[in-house]
Amino acid sequence: MMLVFDTSVIISIEREDKEVIKKVHELSKIYVGQPQIAFVTCYEFLLGIKNRSPKNQNEALEFINNFNCLSATKRTAEILAELRHKYAAKGIEIALADFIIASQVKENDMVLVTKDKIFEKIEEISKIII
Repeated sequence: MMLVFDTSVIISIEREDKEVIKKVHELSKIYVGQPQIAFVTCYEFLLGIKNRSPKNQNEALEFINNFNCLSATKRTAEILAELRHKYAAKGIEIALADFIIASQVKENDMVLVTKDKIFEKIEEISKIII
């Protein structure tokens, strides 16, 4: 299985958070292959750098371009609809962006690496919460 880094992890790596980088390094010994990012993670990161100076934006773009961004498909939409419906029926509120990330992780049979505990509630995906 391959890893998918959530926005929280991407931001921590970019900010050189030593604990997160250490954990990611440990995971890279277990999970082979370049970690991926979900479409929403790419979007959230790109939105977050809009107010930076041009130099800092360019550095951030170089950083994010190291990760392959997963594409959304019809299957992503089907999984998303299933998840959103299931958890809404249970009265569990989860942000649409998080459901999209979970849908792409499930669709591609990957493991989500995140700092966001909300993903604990989504049973259908493999995840590592750091």
